[in-house]
Amino acid sequence: MDKTEGSVVAVMGEMTPLAVASSSEEIVIQLLYQLIIILIITRIFVWIGRTFLRQTAVAGEILAGIVLGPSLIGMLFPELMGEIFSKESSIIFIGIAQIGLILLMFEIGLEFEFGSKLKESRFAVAMISIAGIVLPFVVGFFAAGWLWSSLAEPRPDKLIFQMFFALALSITAIPVLGRIFMELGMSHTRTAAITIGAAAIDDILGWLLLGVISTLVVSNFNATYFIFNMVAIVVYVLLMFIVAKPLLLRWLSTELKKDNKLSHKTIAYIIIFLFLSSTITSHLGIFALIGSFTIGVALHENRQFVALWKERIGSLVYVFFLPIFFTYTGLRTDIGSLNGPDEWLMCLLVCLLAFSTKFGGAYIASRLLGESHRSSATIGISMNTRALMELIVLNIGYDLGVLPKNIFTMLVIMAILSTFIATPLIRRLMTQTNHKKQQSDEMM
Repeated sequence: MDKTEGSVVAVMGEMTPLAVASSSEEIVIQLLYQLIIILIITRIFVWIGRTFLRQTAVAGEILAGIVLGPSLIGMLFPELMGEIFSKESSIIFIGIAQIGLILLMFEIGLEFEFGSKLKESRFAVAMISIAGIVLPFVVGFFAAGWLWSSLAEPRPDKLIFQMFFALALSITAIPVLGRIFMELGMSHTRTAAITIGAAAIDDILGWLLLGVISTLVVSNFNATYFIFNMVAIVVYVLLMFIVAKPLLLRWLSTELKKDNKLSHKTIAYIIIFLFLSSTITSHLGIFALIGSFTIGVALHENRQFVALWKERIGSLVYVFFLPIFFTYTGLRTDIGSLNGPDEWLMCLLVCLLAFSTKFGGAYIASRLLGESHRSSATIGISMNTRALMELIVLNIGYDLGVLPKNIFTMLVIMAILSTFIATPLIRRLMTQTNHKKQQSDEMM
């Protein structure tokens, strides 16, 4: 090697760390710009939703995510948004969104007090839930056949598309419902108890169906692989609840008694268990977030831990990670991709189909079980609240290639409308119900 070559190598050796540092700093700055914009826009729309639209926080968060995508700001300022949400930083952004979703599903599992929701009116809760999921699923399944025939080539598998579309029409967002009732101060009413219980059953059935559909797609309809995966998933869930759950709860109780708080060590181990469970379910052919949800359900009985986790970690998940997930969804949703009046008419029909079947099933079942018209209407409207859970399901369908972009966009619009419609109607119906009850009590 001559002196010239040696000097070039020396310069390159000296410059490489600087170049790496510069590249790292650019990625950090890019990511910081993204996060600053997401958090500011989210807080603005949460304020607008609460102040002017009388919506819950989650409605504003969902709307902020859509606004940041190609549907509005991306359409008005495409070059600016292209620079901010560039392809170079997209992998990191997607990674943060998915980690946030895993933590969020863990929190949803922690709040999933299924047993307590069924203590009162078990038969009514079960019947309302079954009617509220069967009618939209059956109607959605057959309607999806007509939608599938209108899709451009290459089309997804027809059966899988029908099942996923039907599932999207059937889901109910129990976390959002809980927040709506709590914010309205109506979480202890009989109607709220029945609705939350029915929504809990809906979510269980929905996640089971999602697991089956995901495994079918991953197995590529290979019967042996599908059966092996389903058996492995059942074995894993049984091991989790029969073996791991009591051990984890005993360990948690010991740690909390010893420290009288949620220590850094305990948090670290919980996150390790959480990520291990997510990794296992991912390898078994269903999504990682199912694993985190399973751990959450397994640990929800320790209410001291739940309260401490929500106090220390929960706020970060809802304030930081949740808006990132909604933005992630918004960046994939392009309302402008609906071409012409035909696709907008199709979108309208999808929304009407989703609203009418979900409302109709829950309302009819409630009336047959002796609930009043107003209470039945409240239950039907509440069961139509899809929001967060719907967006999670839709993103999974999009990632699997089951939902084409235009259908994905239609269903996102349906999820947003169902959430925005629900809150003011529930508030009005529940307020009038409480007012009439007070008048009746005064007359007595």
